[in-house]
Parts: sequence; C-alpha cells; structure tokens
Amino acid sequence: MNKLPEHSVLKDTTSNFSKLTGGKIKTKPSPNPFADAYVQITLGDQRCDFLVELKNEIRQTHLPAIIQLFGRDKEKWLLIARYIPVTQKERLRAASINYLETAGNCYINVPGMFIYINDKEVTPSRQTDSGKLWSATGLKFLFAILSKNALIRASYRQIAQAAGIALGNIGPLLEELKQGGYIESTDDSPRLLDKEKLIRRWIELFHVTLRPKLIKGRFRFFDKEQQGKWKSVPPTGFCWSGEAGADLLTNYLEPETFTIYSTRITNELIKQLKLIPDIEGNIEVLEQYWDDSLLKDYNLPEGIAPPLIIYAELLAGTDSRTWETAEKIKNKYLHGN
Repeated sequence: MNKLPEHSVLKDTTSNFSKLTGGKIKTKPSPNPFADAYVQITLGDQRCDFLVELKNEIRQTHLPAIIQLFGRDKEKWLLIARYIPVTQKERLRAASINYLETAGNCYINVPGMFIYINDKEVTPSRQTDSGKLWSATGLKFLFAILSKNALIRASYRQIAQAAGIALGNIGPLLEELKQGGYIESTDDSPRLLDKEKLIRRWIELFHVTLRPKLIKGRFRFFDKEQQGKWKSVPPTGFCWSGEAGADLLTNYLEPETFTIYSTRITNELIKQLKLIPDIEGNIEVLEQYWDDSLLKDYNLPEGIAPPLIIYAELLAGTDSRTWETAEKIKNKYLHGN
C-alpha cells in the first residue's frame, strides 16, 4: 500500500523531538493493523511503546474518531500531528489523549512517563493529499463507493451516475484507489479494503475540499411555528442532513440547526419551506450532487440524506450528544452496504 502523506510527519517529528529533548523515537513493527505506526519513545531511563495515529493538521472533525479509535486503551496510543490548534490541544488533554506535535509541543502522560511541552511556536502546514482521488470530484466518487460498496463492481456509467460526476473520471479514480491499496481483486470480483480508514479520510477532506463548494446559502424559518413543523413539509426535491437528518434516523437528537441538500433552485426551496435569508440563520442549504439510487439499499423514509453524509455533518459538532448520535448512525448504517 502506498504510504499516505502524513508519514512524512513521523520523520520530521522524530527529528525535532530528539533535538528538543535528547530523547529518541524508534519505529517498530506494529501489532495493530489499525495503527499508522508503532514507536518506542526513550527519554533518559524512561521507555514506553505507543500505537500511533498520524495526521497533518488536527481539526474538530477528527476528535470523535480519534477518541473512538483510542477507546479504553488511551495510554497505549499517541497522536502525532504536524499542527494542532490550541483549542484542540485543550480538548485532547481533557480527553486524556496523548499527543506530539512536529514542533515538539506534546502531552504524554502514561505510567512511567510524563512529558508536557507547550511553548514551541508552530504555524499550520496544510499538506493535502495529492492525486485526483482527494479532489472534489474524487470525493464525490468515494462517497458513492463508500455509501454503496457494490458499485465497485458496477459499470463505469452506473458509478458516474450515482456519484454525479463525468464518466471519464471513473477509470483513473478506480486505478488510483487500487494503487492506494484500497481495492483487492479476487476472481475478477473487486472488494473494498480499509473502509474504516477511507471513511475517516473522506470525512476529513469533505469538510475542507468538497462541502464549501456545495453551499447555496444560509437561512432561518419564517417563525418558530414554522420551525416546529419542519417534519411535516413534503420533502420534494430536497433531503434533510445534519442534526435534522439524524433526528429522522434515530429519534435521539432534537435539532437546533438544519442542513438541507437540494436539487431545486434556491428560490423554489425558500417558498416551499418558508425560509428567510439570514447569514446567521440556523439553516444551511447545499447542492445535492449524488443520485438517489444510492439510498435504495438503506430502505430509508423519503427526504433523508445518505447516512454517510449525515454522519460527517454530525462529527463537525462539539456536543457530546451529537457525537453519540453519530456513533449510533455509524453502527447501524455504515458497516454494511
């Protein structure tokens, strides 16, 4: 499998850690296939082994997945990243997550070792993935494949229709997916590999690369009465995502914000839902790019966005109940298909 760009982070971090502390970071064969690396940190007579999760820049959307990955074995894991914003460092420490930034800032608190450095200046280094697979077009393709795994064995035309992209993109994108080690072909029947990692990576880049291109505008309901009746509006030409979509899927989250994906002209949607343009409103309208055929295998009621996109929207929140709802959706809808 081709190494992801984040692996250069480990090399740079190892070098800087040694210069700063006099300690050493040694890479070892990993006993855990879900870890990006396995290292031994030596500082004086202290020595500890860690499973490693590698990132370029830590964003809010990363935290739920990291907390879930580390689970109850947090002392066995170390997050290594090129850049971690101050607010995310605070949240990581509050969650007892060990981290090490390339510049040397770190919080490592495990039995037999405690290192806390927080004064090394660092600026964001946004190293994005290369290749068309991680472009907006590639992310639409991946969204379709991750939402309906059987598409990996479908015709190029079927994949293009489901993803909402041009037919000529499919061949190169499938090849790039193979080169990345994410497709295994057995008896001419390709199978998707590392789906969990692909979902995490898709979510990270969805919020940075694809989602901003889809935004049509921000609005609010005409009045509170209209907001209270949001479920009664026939979902013609649009679907609910984010907190509203999650509420329809789980009946577990009372929405405070509303995310709508629509194929309709914005003015038509404004009339249908009785919306008022408001840059600080709690309703965001985005362009629906996928084909509704992606939803057939889920047997969902009409008017609900694909579970993967609802899951991604929820992970951008900061509320623990929102994350809990996201986990429910992941467990019920994202392990199959």
